[in-house]
Amino acid sequence: MEFTMKTIRLRGCVLGLLLLGLFTGGCSSGLTVVASDPICNKSVEVHLVGVNRFEKDLWETTSMTDYWTPGNQLRKSAQEYTHVIQFGQGPCEAILDKKDPVRKAWKERKAEYLFVLADLPGVHTDNVGNADPRRLCLPAVGSSRWGLRKKKIEIIIEESNIVSLTVPKEN
Repeated sequence: MEFTMKTIRLRGCVLGLLLLGLFTGGCSSGLTVVASDPICNKSVEVHLVGVNRFEKDLWETTSMTDYWTPGNQLRKSAQEYTHVIQFGQGPCEAILDKKDPVRKAWKERKAEYLFVLADLPGVHTDNVGNADPRRLCLPAVGSSRWGLRKKKIEIIIEESNIVSLTVPKEN
């Protein structure tokens, strides 16, 4: 009988630790960015930028044409919390590792939003928010809007826009 009680307690502790890990982000979501065939072979730079609610308006209204201009101040100042992906020089898929230092920077900045910015080929008209095809605003990687089990987030960079293949919950 004593062996059975120890087994039950041990199983309860293991289950408790698993649930604790799940609820505290121990199973945080992965992030994959894929370049579509036409983009994969072109030199396209993609920035993943984690921002908090006080910075959101700035990032939604910033001109993408200005942002991608060499020497842009906003781009320079955001380097420490920006993950840069360069397509056209290798694999057509980039995975943001859970241990990537930028995730720590996002956590320290209390990032609630993830901006995916792409320097897409061609001429584009500047628009605000997701209306600009070069910008996509999503909930931050660790957000509860991705669901309890924190899904793998998949983003595809197409020739004409950025698409999240993983759809977050509404606010």
